[in-house]
Formats: sequence, C-alpha cells, structure tokens
Amino acid sequence: MRILSFWAILFLFSCAEPKVPVTEKISDIAVLSEKILASPNDTSLLVQRKNYFLKRKQLEAALIDIEYLFQLDSLNYNRTFDLASTYFSLAESGKPKYYNKALNVLNVSRVTEKAALPSLLMRAKLYYIFKMYEFSLTDLNNALRINKYVAEAYFYKGLNFKEMGDVEAATPQFQTTVEQDPEYGPAYEQLAFIYASNNDPLAELYFDNALSVDSSSVSLWYNKGKYYQDNGQLNEALACYKAILRREPFNTSANYNVGYIHLLEGRYLDGANSFSDVTYSNSNFATAYFSRGLCFKALGQYKKAEFDFKKTLSIDPDFTQAKVELSTLRN
Repeated sequence: MRILSFWAILFLFSCAEPKVPVTEKISDIAVLSEKILASPNDTSLLVQRKNYFLKRKQLEAALIDIEYLFQLDSLNYNRTFDLASTYFSLAESGKPKYYNKALNVLNVSRVTEKAALPSLLMRAKLYYIFKMYEFSLTDLNNALRINKYVAEAYFYKGLNFKEMGDVEAATPQFQTTVEQDPEYGPAYEQLAFIYASNNDPLAELYFDNALSVDSSSVSLWYNKGKYYQDNGQLNEALACYKAILRREPFNTSANYNVGYIHLLEGRYLDGANSFSDVTYSNSNFATAYFSRGLCFKALGQYKKAEFDFKKTLSIDPDFTQAKVELSTLRN
C-alpha cells in the first residue's frame, strides 16, 4: 500500500462528476468560458473548465469553479471534498491561509458525519497542523475503525503523540506505519530521529530504510550525516554530506558541515575551500566567514584571516569570538 495522497483522493472524487473531455486549447477555454457566461449553472461546463485548470495545476483558477460547484450543491460529498482538497493543496503550495478554509469546509459540512475515510484523514491532518492534537487523534481513530490498514493514519497518530511529548506512544505508531506500508519513508525517518535521540545504533538502520525509499532526499542525507557527526563518525558523516553535494554543489548546510569537519581534522585548506562555497551561496553567513578565518589563521595566512574576522563582525557586531581572534592577530 502506498502513501495516501490527497491529490490522488482529489482525482478519485473529481471523477465522480459528469465525465466530460478536458479542453486542451486556449482558444477552446475561451469558448468554454463564453458558454459558462451564457449558462452559469451548467455543471458539466463548470466541471470541464475546472478539470482544464487542475490538469495544468492552476489551482486558483480552478478554485473559482470548484467554489461555485460547491455553492450549487453544498451537500454533495464529492464537491465538498473537492473544495477542501483544493484549499489544502493551495495551502501546501505556500498559501497557508487556505488551511483554515479547508478545515472550515470539513467542519461545517455534514461530510465527516458520514465517517467518510478521506475526509476524516484530511481533517485529522489539519487538526495536527493547528496543534489540536486530541481532535486529530479522534478523527484518526475513527478512520482506522473504517480501515485498519491505512498507513497514513498510524503515521499521523505518531506525529500527534510526538508533539504531545509522548515519544513512547509515538514509536509503535511509526512502526505500525511501515508494517502497513514498507515504503512509507517519513515514518522510517521519524523512527531514526527517535533512536538517534537515545544514541541507539538502530537509528542508522532506519535512516538507511528511509533512503532506500527515497535516495534523492537531501534532508534525509543531511540528517543521517548529522547523526554520524554528532556521534563522532566523521568519515561516515562526510560521505553523507558529499552525497548531497553531488546533487546540490552549493548546499549551504552540507558545505558548512564538511568545512567544520575538515577544520576539526586539521585539513585547513580543504576547510577554507568548503567555507568559501558557503559564503558563495550565502554572503551573510557570519559563522562561515569566522570559520574560514580560523582556517586561514592556522595556515599562517593572517591577512586573509583578518579580512574574514572583520567580515564576520560587519555581519554580526556581537560575534564575541571574532573580536577575540581579531585582537590576537593585531597583537
């Protein structure tokens, strides 16, 4: 079973509307809009136009028709869920105000009174986002009474328990998630975090499992590298950060940590080069200039070190260690 996708659900229930062909040409969409002006309550035309926009991921354009379809029949489950799903997707695209709209649609309608599984899952996720953990857990438990095999429901139960500070209750939920869906990468990552916080070597296994699901995830490689770094396994950490840099050569966090490890190991020239890559991608990263200054100082390149310590203070005048290092150079 794959990770439950709200977009997949949206597609599923959108298909319950009248099946009409998706208009392909801009000239055709103009004609379609004219037809809608002439017959504004023709739902087949509205569905056709909103499908046109959804296919092109023009969510706000589609939303106009989706909202109107909902107004025409607010008791229609498919249209209600279509509206909530579109709001949710808009929120995830960087417009968080739509999270509240999605929750309001699900709360004021009678949809969830029917214990519809997709609605319960979406509302549970929204309650989690709004930190209403008890409400979220209630919806998730109701969803699991409908279908006890839904991996996403167990995952969000785990997230809720974790946010409530009950890691002991969260852990089995994440484990059940991957039992239901062995390709649910985020659950492996959560388990890795939990075991890493206890310095348990099982963390490495769960990071590996997560990466086996999605080896392209930069955040996963970084978190695994940081786990190794925090446990003094510097070569393993470097391997993870370099996996990131093969994908993103100027990734700020990876370059900084590579530079930091080189600095610890006394590889000052390599460290200076890595910190230079950091300043290239983020010219206001005070700590990167300071760390590069330490490398130059160790290499005996005092003018370069002085420049970096001054640059550090120009960005952060309260950087105490930079003041100290600068004063030692002048003495």
